[in-house]
Amino acid sequence: MRILGVLPARYKSTRFEGKPLVSIAGVPMIKRTCQRAMLSDSLDEVVVATEDERIEQYCRSENIPVVMTSDSCLTGTDRIAEVAEMLDYDFYINIQGDEPVIDPVVVDQLVEQYKKHGDSYIAYNLYKIISDQKEIQSNTIVKVVVNALDELMYMSRLPVPFSNVKGVESVYRQQIPVYGFTKQALKVFAEQGCLGKTINEQFEDVELLRFVDLGYKLKMTETTADSIAVDVPDDIKKVERFLSQ
Repeated sequence: MRILGVLPARYKSTRFEGKPLVSIAGVPMIKRTCQRAMLSDSLDEVVVATEDERIEQYCRSENIPVVMTSDSCLTGTDRIAEVAEMLDYDFYINIQGDEPVIDPVVVDQLVEQYKKHGDSYIAYNLYKIISDQKEIQSNTIVKVVVNALDELMYMSRLPVPFSNVKGVESVYRQQIPVYGFTKQALKVFAEQGCLGKTINEQFEDVELLRFVDLGYKLKMTETTADSIAVDVPDDIKKVERFLSQ
């Protein structure tokens, strides 16, 4: 089985333009994320997928494999679907380019689940249990609702599931932004993308909801690995504090 790790890197981010090339303790974020991804034992290769020549030029100057995609991709996964048309692998891992301290263990966990369940699920993802109220209330952190089989039911930026039982608190799960797909899954995703985002995907701005809206099953897996996403400029300070520990 051949497995490709893909880091979608978009320059014109709505909340943080130029984010992939921003310096974190002296090293551009996209390089840090690539270095972390390459520590995974499960990946045959890691590539950056971008629409921007500045990112492409930087990657080539650092000998980081890079693939140019169109600038019309609705999401990072749509970008990876384009990569899948150019590079033939059995399984594709979407590793968000704004995760500079991603634990490579989560990639290995995702691949392990795919090897266990195969094509029983359209896609694979991870979550971790959270209890910090700031994280629970944050709309930059995606919360996950699963069934008894750890299959995805819904994702939201709101605190879900809500507990209406007195004295009983909900269990809150944070999505880990590492996703796994087969080539066929990416084809399904991209075909819908040609028509636009699905309704809940658009409302929540969570791309995996496209599969949920289309009626597909996704396998979720709990992890204890931590991660810090860089969504806004202030997040850089969090990462630099983490790196200095």
